Amino acid sequence: MERNNRLLIIDDNRAIHDDFRKILNSARTLSNSHDEAKEALFGEASGKDFTCADSFQLDSAYQGESGLGLVQEAVKQGRPYAMAFVDVRMPPGWDGVETIQKIWEVDPDLQVVICSAHSVYPWNETMTKIGHSDRLLILKKPFDAVEVLQLACAMTEKWWLLQETKRSLHALEDRVRERTSELTAEITERKGREAALREAEAKIRGVFDQTFQFIGLMTLDGVLIEANETALQLANVEKSAVLGKPFWETPWWTHSREMQERLRAAVKEVAGGKAVRFEATHPTGDGTLHHIDFSLRPLRDQAGNVKYLIPEGHDITERKQAEQERAALEVQLRQAQKLEAIGQLAAGIAHEINTPIQYIGDNIHFIEESFNALAGLLQEYQRLAAAVRSNTVTPEVLSAVESSIQKADLDYLSKEIPLAVQQSLQGVGHVSRIVNAMKEFSHPGSTEKEALDLNHAIEMTVTVARNEWKYVAEMVTDFAPALPPVPCLPGEFNQVILNLIINASHAIGDVVRQVEGSKGTIRISTRLDGAWVEIRISDTGTGVPEEIRHRIFDPFFTTKGVGKGTGQGLAIARSVIVDKHGGTLTFESEMGRGTTFIIRLPVTDSAGAGKEA
Repeated sequence: MERNNRLLIIDDNRAIHDDFRKILNSARTLSNSHDEAKEALFGEASGKDFTCADSFQLDSAYQGESGLGLVQEAVKQGRPYAMAFVDVRMPPGWDGVETIQKIWEVDPDLQVVICSAHSVYPWNETMTKIGHSDRLLILKKPFDAVEVLQLACAMTEKWWLLQETKRSLHALEDRVRERTSELTAEITERKGREAALREAEAKIRGVFDQTFQFIGLMTLDGVLIEANETALQLANVEKSAVLGKPFWETPWWTHSREMQERLRAAVKEVAGGKAVRFEATHPTGDGTLHHIDFSLRPLRDQAGNVKYLIPEGHDITERKQAEQERAALEVQLRQAQKLEAIGQLAAGIAHEINTPIQYIGDNIHFIEESFNALAGLLQEYQRLAAAVRSNTVTPEVLSAVESSIQKADLDYLSKEIPLAVQQSLQGVGHVSRIVNAMKEFSHPGSTEKEALDLNHAIEMTVTVARNEWKYVAEMVTDFAPALPPVPCLPGEFNQVILNLIINASHAIGDVVRQVEGSKGTIRISTRLDGAWVEIRISDTGTGVPEEIRHRIFDPFFTTKGVGKGTGQGLAIARSVIVDKHGGTLTFESEMGRGTTFIIRLPVTDSAGAGKEA
């Protein structure tokens, strides 16, 4: 805010106005005459002169009423005066005290110096009329020029400081209101979350108790600590009768010593981290023997340690009774369920596995045929050995051996069988890598973040998606070797990488189909950038048109043809990276050259708590 040096002089004596103007407009530095005389007499400098660095804008009024009018107009225009020099006596109109009272009703912030040659009002009477105020000073006539200049500078500075204080107070009040609003919203949100949590807990408990599954919770040594209503109803027992007991000593198992021992062994095995599933039976009071599909699984904490055991059971009695009639239907149903679970990548994965399996099968057939040939040769060797032992070797025996050697083509088999074995082992390794990659990719993982090797996760996803890109692009990876583990939700991170790779392969496919036999390039790189890890996925596709770039992360927005995209991939990817991981997902694109998606993830959760600088 600019300094306000607007001054108003209200005095009925025009000569006084001229004096003020000479002092305030002409004299930048004024010295007291006493100081000058002292310097002349004693030859020494006086104290520091008073200096005011500001210039003043002066307006004059010769009566209190006209002065009030100027003040009103100045306030109306938003250009108020900072101070006013007001004479005490201004006949025939208002005197100075009444003028000040009227002016302060219009502009309470105006700083006033009341000027008087003699005392018209005693000071206490003046204060009674005006009231005690830090906005009022008295200047007696005749006044000193330095004193006038000091008062002008000090009072305008005081006016400016008052305005600064008001602005600071207004800003503080605004911030208090803003923060109060924020806190109110936070409290409302927190209460909403707590209510939602209570509701979710009630829903989970309702599902736990009302599901048709028999579900419980056990300690690592097999003591039952929770059981749902469905399980209790099957055994017709109260919860208090079974909780705190070893699971194998509860009514679900006491009918069979064999089942009890099998459960004991399963508890030990599952406490070590494995999962166990078998078919159990339970007789009810009406004599019905129920067949239960029983499983026992470990429940791990965030560190991967087994903390509890989860027993689950499903009554399959009706299914067992109708098993023979619908066996064929169940086979088809299981197959359909498997295909649904495998999902979109099924065909590509099958193709990737089929190629090595074919040459593994061919090599095994070759080894089988070779073994048959060698078996005939071994029989001739056995006959020769028997003839040697009995000293009855004849030309016919030797001829038969030589014939078998030629028939088996021993030199050829000696070279080809090891090659066939080596190729088969390579094929098995290739299939194993694909299966392991698919297993890691599709594993649901934890609902909590865990330290993830991003390079390994990306490499596994590239393997899983190989059939999507290998026909249209070469895959180039450039992984930073010393990349630290990053807290991630593995399944969701893998899905983001898969979506971006598939998008890149589709973009390149639109280009290479125009030139038969050509391929583009997908390049994936990782690097450490301070407290962040950066992942770049680039393609040599068509690029993203300028006019749709602002919509690329919108849900359901897609430029792909019907059946080739839902418009959810990039929207979900952005939600996962930004909302769930505290990172950023951006892109750079150039038409005709391709697009690069840039993922930035914080190395620690605390690094992602705020935005990047």
